Amino acid sequence: MRHFKYAIIALGIVWSSTGSADILVRGGKIISGDRDQSFVADILISGKLIIEIGRDLSVSDGTIVIDASGKTVTTGLINSDTQLGLTEVGAVKQTRDYETGNKRITASLRVSDAINSNSVAIPYNRMLGLTHAVVQPNSKGGLFAGTAAIIKLTDRDTVQQTSAAMVVKLGSQGQRLAGGSRAAAMAMLREAFEDARDYRDNRDSFNRGARRDYPLSRHDLEALIPVLEGRMPLIVHVDRAVDIERVIDFAALNKVKLIIASADEGWRVAEKIAANKVPVIIDPMSNLPSSYDSLGARLDNAKLLNDAGVTLLFTGGGSHKAQLVRQSAGNAVANGLPYNAAIKAMTSNPAQVFGMDNMGNISEGSIANVVIWSGDPLEQSTSVESVFIEGVDQPLVSRNTRLRDRYFSRLKNSTGN
Repeated sequence: MRHFKYAIIALGIVWSSTGSADILVRGGKIISGDRDQSFVADILISGKLIIEIGRDLSVSDGTIVIDASGKTVTTGLINSDTQLGLTEVGAVKQTRDYETGNKRITASLRVSDAINSNSVAIPYNRMLGLTHAVVQPNSKGGLFAGTAAIIKLTDRDTVQQTSAAMVVKLGSQGQRLAGGSRAAAMAMLREAFEDARDYRDNRDSFNRGARRDYPLSRHDLEALIPVLEGRMPLIVHVDRAVDIERVIDFAALNKVKLIIASADEGWRVAEKIAANKVPVIIDPMSNLPSSYDSLGARLDNAKLLNDAGVTLLFTGGGSHKAQLVRQSAGNAVANGLPYNAAIKAMTSNPAQVFGMDNMGNISEGSIANVVIWSGDPLEQSTSVESVFIEGVDQPLVSRNTRLRDRYFSRLKNSTGN
């Protein structure tokens, strides 16, 4: 029904390489992470790509034209820490696939093996502007939670990257998993990397039974090799400032591509984080000391980290409401973060950090992940009018809207209105 706003320029159809008509988004205000200022322009989409951006673009007969005058256009938003596709009902264990207590499967756990593309949370978040998410496991059996995945919020071919990063939980959670001491957690982390390096260099001897045993399983050690060799980043969840410093020193010594997550006290060591070029995933809404690790939590954490030159990636809203990352971004702006930095933290920064090629910006040659908003995307009163993922128009329908429509129609029938 919502396609009444589309106009077909002529009766003929121009087919792109993917078999769908070209699309022109006409006259929207474009906000893109690679530009300091917004600008008004047309966007021409052909197949999966944005092929041209400019004013008053001419198009072929059959191109679908969407009038975006007075509206805002961004690339699809990315939440960098979710369990989308891994959990349906938090209180029902059978619907949770983001952690395991099996101590034989830690680093080798791949959440991509469990992602459910039919999760009801996917269309709900998609219709509200989220097009991609980093899906992270949680630690239960060991320091290493496993490998994170990147998903696109589509009904098919949902997993975009199976091994986006290795995830580790330190701080108070790592203290518990290591038996009650942060020092033990760091010792276990060092031992794991030393063993993974030894295993890699002596794999044949190990397979012949001529090498010592390791605390981690062979599959866990194999999973750590891409991190050792710099082919996969290491996400470490940690909040306390001194713990952040120790993790940075560990990563520098081992030449690991580090990403800090949570970082409630990141502002205390912002200069060191920036000097070591470590990206940080934070929820800008986190301002309460939920544990002794985050006594220094504050609402301007994002501003202070950005002022120091730290690359920011945002999360927020939890898995079922992962689209609320934009509310977190809006609060960061309200507490001093520049507007464009907030947009980048949900678009171009995660795309760059996680190697999502040709994504994260509205630019020629980029993948056509495009969202049309009724107004400012950081205002909660703003609604989504269209979502395109890889050039495909996505339905703005979810279980929530279907239930609404079902019972609204029954109410109308019962009242006669």
